[in-house]
Amino acid sequence: MEITKQRSDIFTCFILATLSILLTLMAYGCSDERSTVNLQGSSERKISSHTDIKDHRAVLHVAIGAMLSPEITRRYYEDLVKLVAARVNRRVIFSQRRTYAEINEMVKSRDADIAFVCSGPYTKGHQDFGMQILAVPVVNDQHVYHSYIIARVGSDIESFDDLKDHRFAFTDPNSNTGYLVPNYMCAKRGETVSSYFRETFFTHSHDNSIKAVAGGLAEGAAVDSLIWEFMNRVDPSDTSRTKIVEKSEPYGIPPIVVHPDFDNDLKRRLKSAFLSIHRNQKAVPLLREINIDRFVEGIDSDYESVREMQKWVESFKRGKKN
Repeated sequence: MEITKQRSDIFTCFILATLSILLTLMAYGCSDERSTVNLQGSSERKISSHTDIKDHRAVLHVAIGAMLSPEITRRYYEDLVKLVAARVNRRVIFSQRRTYAEINEMVKSRDADIAFVCSGPYTKGHQDFGMQILAVPVVNDQHVYHSYIIARVGSDIESFDDLKDHRFAFTDPNSNTGYLVPNYMCAKRGETVSSYFRETFFTHSHDNSIKAVAGGLAEGAAVDSLIWEFMNRVDPSDTSRTKIVEKSEPYGIPPIVVHPDFDNDLKRRLKSAFLSIHRNQKAVPLLREINIDRFVEGIDSDYESVREMQKWVESFKRGKKN
């Protein structure tokens, strides 16, 4: 992929994200009151890619959460997913949704055969209906990731404490690194996000949160370390205008998941395809582009720290209500 085209694509995504944020803020008007702005609005965006109708192979429905904006996600993941599907003689219908909750619902209702989800939605799906891990990626020889608390380069913000009473960007209400972690950090300080920050809003992808900080639409944000490092590698035009002011403890990496009643034979074949895809010569450059070394089997216990944070925050909020 040419860097010039890639920068053009990312610049286009930034302009669209900026316009969306500005229009939303304008709609809310100027106010001194603390508020939470949800960029999703009332519109529902659903994107699916369909294979050639002349392809008569059985369909593999693949859903991907909005860890990256839809355009970038499709550009980097679609070809890799097609290679995996070909190993089990399936054609792909590739779907995206704006929120993590929608992706979980697709897996629960069996509208998606497999899904790429964040670790937060995985723990919720596992508790809700027994969502299972099919495989997890290994990045830089590790299958963990972090939440990065970022601020704009040149600002006087050097820690999470410095972000009190500032505007802050979240990714998704079910995101671990982009929402739960900063909630936990606030709770540890005896506050909720609404009392800690002057204003918050949702961007619905980690790259959009990075752009929001880089462009001055937010003073800080919590983002997936994998996404920040990925963007910093492929095109640092946005990340270079941000700085990492805090790094969380490691958490189990976002997994690929299936419904617990998913066909056992197909699940076994898909797992084998993912675990061996790094040996496919066509897949090597695709994996390199998204900075994945290989896929390995995941362990549910790797996500206990996420569950502990969820319990701690929920307990704190109940205590505040009482």
